[in-house]
Amino acid sequence: MPSATQSPATRRGYPAALKLAALVVILAAAFLTARHFGVFRYRDLPTAAAAIRDLRARPNIVPLFVAAYVVATAVGLPGTILTLAGGAMFGFGLGTLLNWTGATLGATAAYLLARALGRDAFAGLLGKHGKSLDELAGEHGFLTLLRLRLIPVVPFNVLNFAAGLAGVPVRSFVGATALGIIPGTAVYTYFADSLLAGAEGARQTALIRVAIAGGLLVLLSFVPAIARKLGWLAPAAAALIALAAAPTDGRAQGRPVNPAVPPKAGSAQPRGSTFDHSAFDALLRAHVVNGLVDYDAFKAAPEFAAYLRQLATVDAAALSDDERLAFWINVYNAYTIQLINAKGERRSIRDINKSLGVLKLKGPWSERLVQVGGRALSLDDVEHRIIRKDFAEPRIHLALVCAAMGCPPLRGEAYVGSRLDAQLDDQGVAFLLKSPGKNRVDVASRTVYASMIFTFYKDDFGDSDAGVGRFIARWYPDGPEKQLLTSGAFKLRKTDYDWTLNSQARAKAAGVATVNR
Repeated sequence: MPSATQSPATRRGYPAALKLAALVVILAAAFLTARHFGVFRYRDLPTAAAAIRDLRARPNIVPLFVAAYVVATAVGLPGTILTLAGGAMFGFGLGTLLNWTGATLGATAAYLLARALGRDAFAGLLGKHGKSLDELAGEHGFLTLLRLRLIPVVPFNVLNFAAGLAGVPVRSFVGATALGIIPGTAVYTYFADSLLAGAEGARQTALIRVAIAGGLLVLLSFVPAIARKLGWLAPAAAALIALAAAPTDGRAQGRPVNPAVPPKAGSAQPRGSTFDHSAFDALLRAHVVNGLVDYDAFKAAPEFAAYLRQLATVDAAALSDDERLAFWINVYNAYTIQLINAKGERRSIRDINKSLGVLKLKGPWSERLVQVGGRALSLDDVEHRIIRKDFAEPRIHLALVCAAMGCPPLRGEAYVGSRLDAQLDDQGVAFLLKSPGKNRVDVASRTVYASMIFTFYKDDFGDSDAGVGRFIARWYPDGPEKQLLTSGAFKLRKTDYDWTLNSQARAKAAGVATVNR
């Protein structure tokens, strides 16, 4: 109980101090919890890239992402990881919108938390030195805060808590934050997406995109000077118009694909039936040599167009398990060939939907060109929302071919359910044992050099280097290489990923006659 000699002001200070202590405890607990669960390891771009590719396949990812952004921002955790995720999972258009929504709501939550728990005690601690902070809460608080939001040099989380401690009116804070972070959110989302592209292997293109984003960041520094000449409403209105006019990224177009929803066509197939891939098999045997594809031959073949039309009528859910997996692998590989031809691309799949070397809002794997059972799907849908979701089979990464020289070689025959296990094992021999530029084991240095596929999809291999080693070991005969792989006591190093198109014409032009099959 307070002493009778204590002043009323001193006694009133106890609740304020306790509130401030509670605020400190909440923020410290959030930081320690994030560190305990390894959140900060996703600041590493390759690790973030692998996690993001897995998150794309999760249901309800949009509300979950926004909720995570709000919670993280509310407790002052750095938003860089989430900005990376927003740009990578949803593209520039929708990613900017979701990042902006999460940041605005999270900033408001942080502001309210600081205002409720720390305002009184903090004002007492500052005393006469709190005058400059109090200017934020004055009649010009909105414009002051808007300027600080527009100039991307003030730490975002610091400003959230500072505004709450200063007692900025709620309407001023929310309005200035919602308007002021639009340019920075758009630029940083694009910047983060550019960095992630570099982590996935497109380093040269990523450098161009990072340079463009860096230039935009520099331009942001001129916003206050422009705003003083035009007035604050003009640039704010322009930012809102630009946001409203921004096209939606292809990864968000349409409703999420639910593989459990019965297709509209082909529903009369009996359960456990098979599908005849002989037309695709004949084309592969004729036009794929040691993993290299004659794309022009596929484009000219009426049999290929007929095969794609046939896929559109299939109820894949009616197939037996092995037949269904073989079916979806063939769908992915066939429509990858179709994508290359439909876009007239002959250099690299990553050049699709680019202008002046810059990736546009819809990436190649987001194109909804796949037609199966009455549904329009993208290659991302097929890989992440169907194959990886429905089949616990990591060997599919040896069979899905993304039209790049760095991929496993495209098999010169179609996959069939009756021989699927043997075909997948044979793909392991071709990719893991006969492609030393992509995968090899160096016993002397205790180092395993592995394709970036094992980084992209580490979760599918046990989410550890040791899991990757055990997976690769199954193709090695007994000996020192297999012993090293199964021990887990090795360094895992990524090999360079070649995104050059796996075409016979490009290989011939480059003087490459064959690739290991």
